[in-house]
Amino acid sequence: MTATSTSAAYQERVHEIVRQKSLLVLGMAKQSFAGDIAAQIRLGQLELSGIELDGENDTKPTRSAQATITCHLEVTPACCNIRGNAHGGFLAWLVDQCSSLSLLALSGPGERWISSGVSTNLNVNYISAAPVGTKLAITTSVLQQGRVTGLLETRIVNEETGKLVCFATHVKQDPVGGAPFPSKEKLAQLKSRL
Repeated sequence: MTATSTSAAYQERVHEIVRQKSLLVLGMAKQSFAGDIAAQIRLGQLELSGIELDGENDTKPTRSAQATITCHLEVTPACCNIRGNAHGGFLAWLVDQCSSLSLLALSGPGERWISSGVSTNLNVNYISAAPVGTKLAITTSVLQQGRVTGLLETRIVNEETGKLVCFATHVKQDPVGGAPFPSKEKLAQLKSRL
C-alpha cells in the first residue's frame, strides 16, 4: 500500500470505480431473468478495504482485501406469494442477484472474477415475513475468495424494523478464473448494450 492510498481522495476514487462496476452489473441484470424487478434494485453503501488503484480507471485487490455491499429494494406484488409476503424463491433470487457485487468489487485487470460467476450452492434460511411495501436492505460480505471459488454471506433485513428476513450463504465459481480482464473496448461494448 502506498502512502497516497490512504488519502481521502484516493479512497474516494477507489469507491467510485467499484460503484461504477457495480452499477454496470446491476444495469446488465435488467436484461436478464426478472429484469423488471432487477431494474428496481438500488445500490447503497460500499464498505471496502485493501483495494488499490491500478492506473487511473481500475482497481486491484490486495491479499487482505474486503468488500461488503448493501443494496435496497421494496417488496412489490410481483415479488410475493399468495399471502402477500415476499416469496422464498424471490428472496433466493435476490441473494443471487446482489451477492455477486461484493465479489466483483475485489476484481481487477488480470485478476479473478471478471464475470459474476455461477452459483454452485445457495443456502437460504428464512426468518421472518416481508409483506408488500417492506423496504429491504440486502447486505453481502465476502467471507472467502480464491481464484475460482468465492464464499459469500448475505443478510436481508427489514429496513424499518431492523428485523432479519433471511440469512444466506452463497458459493460461486468463476468459470474463467484467472482469465484476463476484458479490454476497455469490450467493456465499452457491454456498456453500450445497456
